[in-house]
Amino acid sequence: MGYPPQPPPPGYGGAGYPQQQPESSTPQVLSIIGIVCWFCCSPAAIVLGLVAQSQFRGQGRPDTIAKVAWIGGIVALALGILGTLARLAANGS
Repeated sequence: MGYPPQPPPPGYGGAGYPQQQPESSTPQVLSIIGIVCWFCCSPAAIVLGLVAQSQFRGQGRPDTIAKVAWIGGIVALALGILGTLARLAANGS
């Protein structure tokens, strides 16, 4: 005898495999906007890159462009801070 077959738990497709979320272009758009934000608002680039990376990983897709966005945002922020300090030092002497 035995038990009748049970349906898979929510979020799982047939044969117990996890369902793939449909691919969305949103993470790619966020990454590109993050890269553009390097030049005007680097903290926004960092946030957009991290959000895009999370969405890429949720879809099981490579997240290289998102990494480029948030790492570039960190570099742009650091260069902005260094540039500001250099200008202050030059004006102070």
